[in-house]
Amino acid sequence: MVELANIGEIQYIEAVDLVSLADASQLLGVSSERVRQLVAAGDLPGVRFGNAWAVPRDAVLARCHVGNRRGRPLGAKRVWGAIAGGEVDLVNVSRYRNRGAIHRYSMSVAEADHLLDGGHAVKSGVAAAIAHGELLSSDGAEIDLYVSNDLHESLESLVAAVEDPLGSVVLRVVPDDIWPQVRNAASESGDGQLIAPAAAVALDLMDSGDPRHWVAAEGLLASHG
Repeated sequence: MVELANIGEIQYIEAVDLVSLADASQLLGVSSERVRQLVAAGDLPGVRFGNAWAVPRDAVLARCHVGNRRGRPLGAKRVWGAIAGGEVDLVNVSRYRNRGAIHRYSMSVAEADHLLDGGHAVKSGVAAAIAHGELLSSDGAEIDLYVSNDLHESLESLVAAVEDPLGSVVLRVVPDDIWPQVRNAASESGDGQLIAPAAAVALDLMDSGDPRHWVAAEGLLASHG
């Protein structure tokens, strides 16, 4: 569940709703140790509180939806080659996880827009799906952006951002040598911001726990494949 909060005149997006490894294991039908392994492998995001771990409910629901994953993850270059060609398998989304290393931040909507307006980032997620013509609501949705590793390392000099495992500004960090592929595959929206290709947006929507986003992901591939 994601909530939009107003602090003065600055808008922030805040993420909530975590579940324990035990609860996640019941939802997934696997052991708690298997959930721990998924977190360690990067297949599920995890947040540590002392000696205990928790995972976002949305991520658990998304994994329930796609079922068993098969095949080793593709390298970043091959992933973006497949994305550029619109040839991705939404049942096997973990194969494409090297499209960007996920880092979550707390930052204002204005700061995120500054990255987009400056051409430092490529928009994905719900906002990009809407730009591609999908009928979704952006109210309360996470902000999902692709950025280069070089940009990520200098992020604090560009915007006021705090890395936060519960934050709902998702930066998908791409290796610097792959970043030109990402920019070349992106398109420009009417406001001049860069939009990720439909295949990348579809993969990112599959990380959501909202069934409407899964339907939109399938629609994106069908209309842009």
